[in-house]
Amino acid sequence: MFKRIGATFALALSLGASLLAAAAPVNAEVFTIAVVSDTQNYADITLPQPRGADTFNQQMRYLVDTRQDKNLAFVTFVGDIVQHGDGQFRQPVPQAEGEYRDFDTREEWDIANRAISILSRSDLPFGMVPGNHDYDNYAWWTQDGGPGASKPLTGGRTWNLYFGPASRHFVGKAWYGGASDNGLNSYQTFVGGGQEFLHLSLEMEPPQTALDWAQGVIDAHPGLPVMITTHEWLRPDAQERSNGYDSYFPGADNLTPDQIWDRFIRQNAMIFMVLSGHNYTRPVDGVSNGENLRIDLNDAGHPVYQLIQDYQGNTVGPEGTAGSANGGAGWLRFMAFDTETRKIRFYTYSTLLDRHAGLDGEATFGVAPERSAFELDFPPQLRR
Repeated sequence: MFKRIGATFALALSLGASLLAAAAPVNAEVFTIAVVSDTQNYADITLPQPRGADTFNQQMRYLVDTRQDKNLAFVTFVGDIVQHGDGQFRQPVPQAEGEYRDFDTREEWDIANRAISILSRSDLPFGMVPGNHDYDNYAWWTQDGGPGASKPLTGGRTWNLYFGPASRHFVGKAWYGGASDNGLNSYQTFVGGGQEFLHLSLEMEPPQTALDWAQGVIDAHPGLPVMITTHEWLRPDAQERSNGYDSYFPGADNLTPDQIWDRFIRQNAMIFMVLSGHNYTRPVDGVSNGENLRIDLNDAGHPVYQLIQDYQGNTVGPEGTAGSANGGAGWLRFMAFDTETRKIRFYTYSTLLDRHAGLDGEATFGVAPERSAFELDFPPQLRR
């Protein structure tokens, strides 16, 4: 089922009448799930610092500080945690024509680690996935020439050191279920509105082995509604799933989003949402769109909400000018689940600017405001 953006949002508004008949629970509540989009520019040591690191820290403190007010149940990161995920911790930075300076990319991992420690110390459940910038050999890529001799993207040694299953962020946490053998895929459980949820954090364009692992996790948790976060899934400028395979995993056994849909997602009736980042439109005066929605029906006839949220192209900061913030500008995606109205309210907020996107008809990112602020019906997978 292929829907253009207007039809997709029209479908979203009509789902309640045709699919939802369940009564509101006796003890209704609103709980929230937060999505942290590509944070790479906050950690990027070649961009103004500590400006970016301060924004990253501010986002994490905001999540912890508003946990009670928002009834925050879960946080998920869509990947590209750092900009230069060089497993050798060395990256050449151009200084002048033909001149380079090596810097230690460990600084970027440390910036991210310190920020995420704010979240992990709160014991708020969260999940993380690696993006293309987080692989060990990403340093061998160049801006204009594409991947170099170390393609396809491989290696999760550094990722696992900082954010893998044995890291201090996840060891001993009751809500952290475990990880695949390579550490790049993991799962979490959390409770919202009296309902237990299963969340799968899947590596970028996961191979069949990762899907087999994920299927085993779903089979071990029958009846739970399932959310998935992966780095690359949807384009912001079209109703197409994104396919960066030829750029990132040539010759490897990684799968495209369409293959993942056909082999795995559509066959699992309880998967109701896929979250992603990675893609954004070319910035104009520091403004870029990285939001979109696509809805497809799975084999059980249930809707699967697929969303992209990537704010890294936005550099308008408190000064109101392009370049006055590191890319991302503090924007976060929130999803408020109302168990009484059986609606999911999506909204976009910047901790740096203290403002919401898409309000009062404002096209904050140069596109229709309903990309940033809209509602969807509870899908049938949420039966309680």
